[in-house]
Amino acid sequence: MKTAKLLILSALFVVLGFQLKAQGNYSLSGSQVFTVEGTSTIHDWEMVSKEGVKGNMDVTINGSEITSISSLKIILPVESLKSGKSSMDKNAYECLNQKKNPNILYELVSVDQISADKIKAKGKMTIAGQSKDVIMEVNYKLNNGTVVFEGNQDITFSEYKLDPPTAMFNTIKTGNELKLTFKAQFQPN
Repeated sequence: MKTAKLLILSALFVVLGFQLKAQGNYSLSGSQVFTVEGTSTIHDWEMVSKEGVKGNMDVTINGSEITSISSLKIILPVESLKSGKSSMDKNAYECLNQKKNPNILYELVSVDQISADKIKAKGKMTIAGQSKDVIMEVNYKLNNGTVVFEGNQDITFSEYKLDPPTAMFNTIKTGNELKLTFKAQFQPN
Protein backbone atom coordinates (compact mmCIF):
# COMPACT_ATOMS: atom_id res chain seq x y z
CA MET A 1 0.00 0.00 0.00
CA LYS A 2 2.82 2.40 0.89
CA THR A 3 4.50 1.62 -2.43
CA ALA A 4 1.32 2.42 -4.38
CA LYS A 5 0.89 5.73 -2.53
CA LEU A 6 4.53 6.59 -3.12
CA LEU A 7 4.20 5.84 -6.84
CA ILE A 8 1.05 7.93 -7.13
CA LEU A 9 2.64 10.85 -5.24
CA SER A 10 5.79 10.60 -7.39
CA ALA A 11 3.72 10.61 -10.57
CA LEU A 12 1.74 13.61 -9.30
CA PHE A 13 4.95 15.58 -8.56
CA VAL A 14 6.32 14.75 -11.99
CA VAL A 15 3.12 15.89 -13.72
CA LEU A 16 2.93 19.09 -11.64
CA GLY A 17 6.60 19.75 -12.30
CA PHE A 18 5.98 19.60 -16.06
CA GLN A 19 2.99 21.91 -15.75
CA LEU A 20 4.82 24.48 -13.67
CA LYS A 21 7.99 24.57 -15.75
CA ALA A 22 7.66 24.40 -19.51
CA GLN A 23 10.25 24.98 -22.18
CA GLY A 24 9.23 25.39 -25.74
CA ASN A 25 9.26 27.06 -29.08
CA TYR A 26 6.83 29.93 -29.60
CA SER A 27 5.85 31.89 -32.73
CA LEU A 28 4.34 35.32 -33.30
CA SER A 29 0.62 34.99 -33.89
CA GLY A 30 -2.59 36.78 -33.19
CA SER A 31 -2.65 40.53 -32.66
CA GLN A 32 0.64 42.37 -33.39
CA VAL A 33 1.31 46.09 -33.57
CA PHE A 34 4.69 47.62 -34.46
CA THR A 35 4.80 51.42 -34.73
CA VAL A 36 7.49 53.89 -35.83
CA GLU A 37 6.91 57.50 -34.73
CA GLY A 38 8.83 60.58 -35.78
CA THR A 39 8.68 64.29 -36.46
CA SER A 40 9.01 66.56 -39.48
CA THR A 41 9.09 70.27 -40.15
CA ILE A 42 5.31 70.12 -40.71
CA HIS A 43 3.87 67.57 -38.26
CA ASP A 44 4.50 64.46 -36.20
CA TRP A 45 3.93 61.19 -38.06
CA GLU A 46 3.64 57.47 -37.50
CA MET A 47 3.82 54.29 -39.54
CA VAL A 48 2.16 51.10 -38.27
CA SER A 49 2.65 47.44 -39.11
CA LYS A 50 -0.08 45.02 -38.08
CA GLU A 51 0.45 42.22 -40.61
CA GLY A 52 3.27 40.22 -42.12
CA VAL A 53 5.59 40.27 -39.11
CA LYS A 54 7.16 36.90 -38.32
CA GLY A 55 9.04 35.73 -35.28
CA ASN A 56 9.92 32.87 -33.00
CA MET A 57 11.51 32.28 -29.63
CA ASP A 58 12.69 29.48 -27.37
CA VAL A 59 11.58 30.22 -23.82
CA THR A 60 11.37 28.54 -20.43
CA ILE A 61 8.34 29.39 -18.30
CA ASN A 62 7.93 28.49 -14.64
CA GLY A 63 4.38 29.03 -13.41
CA SER A 64 3.46 32.59 -14.39
CA GLU A 65 7.01 33.83 -15.05
CA ILE A 66 9.57 33.57 -17.80
CA THR A 67 12.79 32.12 -16.37
CA SER A 68 14.92 32.18 -19.53
CA ILE A 69 14.86 32.98 -23.22
CA SER A 70 17.51 31.19 -25.27
CA SER A 71 16.58 32.73 -28.63
CA LEU A 72 14.19 35.32 -30.07
CA LYS A 73 13.98 36.67 -33.60
CA ILE A 74 11.51 39.10 -35.20
CA ILE A 75 11.33 39.86 -38.93
CA LEU A 76 9.33 42.96 -39.89
CA PRO A 77 8.88 43.56 -43.64
CA VAL A 78 9.58 47.22 -44.43
CA GLU A 79 6.55 47.37 -46.75
CA SER A 80 4.27 46.29 -43.89
CA LEU A 81 4.79 49.75 -42.34
CA LYS A 82 1.96 52.04 -43.46
CA SER A 83 1.32 55.72 -42.73
CA GLY A 84 -1.94 56.09 -44.62
CA LYS A 85 -0.17 58.35 -47.14
CA SER A 86 1.33 56.57 -50.14
CA SER A 87 3.89 59.31 -50.90
CA MET A 88 5.20 59.18 -47.32
CA ASP A 89 5.36 55.37 -47.45
CA LYS A 90 7.33 55.56 -50.71
CA ASN A 91 9.84 58.03 -49.22
CA ALA A 92 10.25 55.84 -46.12
CA TYR A 93 10.80 52.67 -48.19
CA GLU A 94 13.42 54.47 -50.30
CA CYS A 95 15.16 55.77 -47.17
CA LEU A 96 15.26 52.25 -45.72
CA ASN A 97 16.58 50.89 -49.04
CA GLN A 98 13.67 48.43 -49.06
CA LYS A 99 14.55 46.85 -52.41
CA LYS A 100 17.98 45.77 -51.16
CA ASN A 101 16.98 45.27 -47.49
CA PRO A 102 13.31 44.25 -47.41
CA ASN A 103 13.19 43.47 -43.68
CA ILE A 104 13.93 45.05 -40.32
CA LEU A 105 15.39 42.35 -38.05
CA TYR A 106 15.70 41.96 -34.29
CA GLU A 107 17.70 39.07 -32.81
CA LEU A 108 18.24 38.46 -29.11
CA VAL A 109 21.91 38.48 -28.08
CA SER A 110 21.60 38.04 -24.30
CA VAL A 111 19.15 38.39 -21.44
CA ASP A 112 20.54 40.55 -18.64
CA GLN A 113 17.65 40.42 -16.18
CA ILE A 114 14.21 38.81 -15.83
CA SER A 115 11.62 39.73 -13.19
CA ALA A 116 7.96 38.82 -12.74
CA ASP A 117 6.87 41.24 -15.48
CA LYS A 118 9.98 42.76 -17.13
CA ILE A 119 12.92 41.62 -19.17
CA LYS A 120 16.11 43.59 -19.78
CA ALA A 121 17.93 42.23 -22.81
CA LYS A 122 20.52 43.05 -25.42
CA GLY A 123 19.63 42.44 -29.03
CA LYS A 124 20.92 43.14 -32.51
CA MET A 125 18.68 45.42 -34.57
CA THR A 126 19.29 45.50 -38.32
CA ILE A 127 17.75 48.33 -40.34
CA ALA A 128 18.62 49.01 -43.99
CA GLY A 129 21.49 46.53 -43.76
CA GLN A 130 23.11 48.28 -40.76
CA SER A 131 23.25 46.38 -37.45
CA LYS A 132 23.49 47.85 -33.98
CA ASP A 133 23.27 46.36 -30.49
CA VAL A 134 20.40 47.79 -28.43
CA ILE A 135 19.54 47.32 -24.78
CA MET A 136 15.80 47.15 -24.17
CA GLU A 137 13.54 46.86 -21.14
CA VAL A 138 10.36 45.08 -22.16
CA ASN A 139 7.20 44.35 -20.17
CA TYR A 140 5.63 40.92 -20.52
CA LYS A 141 2.47 39.09 -19.49
CA LEU A 142 1.57 35.41 -19.62
CA ASN A 143 -2.04 34.60 -20.43
CA ASN A 144 -3.24 31.02 -21.03
CA GLY A 145 0.06 29.93 -22.59
CA THR A 146 0.45 33.13 -24.64
CA VAL A 147 3.36 35.51 -24.01
CA VAL A 148 2.73 39.19 -24.76
CA PHE A 149 5.66 41.62 -24.93
CA GLU A 150 5.19 45.41 -24.88
CA GLY A 151 7.88 48.04 -25.10
CA ASN A 152 9.51 50.87 -26.97
CA GLN A 153 12.96 51.91 -28.12
CA ASP A 154 14.36 55.29 -29.11
CA ILE A 155 16.68 55.23 -32.12
CA THR A 156 17.95 57.69 -34.71
CA PHE A 157 18.33 57.58 -38.46
CA SER A 158 22.02 58.46 -38.06
CA GLU A 159 22.68 55.41 -35.84
CA TYR A 160 21.83 53.28 -38.86
CA LYS A 161 23.72 55.53 -41.30
CA LEU A 162 20.50 56.77 -42.90
CA ASP A 163 19.62 60.26 -44.06
CA PRO A 164 16.18 61.25 -42.75
CA PRO A 165 13.67 61.43 -45.63
CA THR A 166 12.77 64.76 -47.21
CA ALA A 167 9.96 65.85 -49.53
CA MET A 168 8.91 68.81 -51.68
CA PHE A 169 12.46 69.62 -52.84
CA ASN A 170 13.82 69.39 -49.26
CA THR A 171 11.32 71.89 -47.86
CA ILE A 172 9.82 69.16 -45.66
CA LYS A 173 12.43 67.43 -43.51
CA THR A 174 12.08 64.49 -41.17
CA GLY A 175 13.67 64.70 -37.72
CA ASN A 176 16.55 62.37 -36.86
CA GLU A 177 14.86 60.85 -33.77
CA LEU A 178 12.47 57.89 -33.99
CA LYS A 179 10.50 55.91 -31.44
CA LEU A 180 9.75 52.23 -32.04
CA THR A 181 6.78 50.87 -30.07
CA PHE A 182 5.51 47.31 -30.14
CA LYS A 183 3.03 44.82 -28.76
CA ALA A 184 4.00 41.30 -29.83
CA GLN A 185 2.09 38.14 -28.99
CA PHE A 186 3.82 34.72 -29.03
CA GLN A 187 1.98 31.40 -28.82
CA PRO A 188 3.39 27.89 -28.39
CA ASN A 189 4.00 25.86 -31.54
